Amino acid sequence: MSTQGKGKSRVLVVEDDPVVAMVVEDALCDMGVNALVNLNLPDALAEIEASEFDAALIDMELRGETSRSVVLVLLSRGVPFVVMSGRDQAELAREFPQVRTVLKPLDLKTLRQIVRELLNAAVARQEP
Repeated sequence: MSTQGKGKSRVLVVEDDPVVAMVVEDALCDMGVNALVNLNLPDALAEIEASEFDAALIDMELRGETSRSVVLVLLSRGVPFVVMSGRDQAELAREFPQVRTVLKPLDLKTLRQIVRELLNAAVARQEP
């Protein structure tokens, strides 16, 4: 589900904290990237089915639920993504050793670098 070559890149953001989601959305907008922000698991899963996007930033803990189902779908589709969390991700690392995790809070410079890396991975994935 890539939008590369069709205009602005699009990044799925799954984050339950509205303030953090707004900061991430603003940072993506400043980079010229469209953010598809979802504050809960049902909305995130619906967005994945309904929209095209190039990469994703995922908070693993969403108001008592985990984003494990989102991770599984993104892995199955080969979508580049990073899990952001303020908690220890040792369990996630054991279950999904191939998934990159970053500890929140992130500074904007680090966030922008991660998004650039994800979008570069999305482009590389599309090349023959």
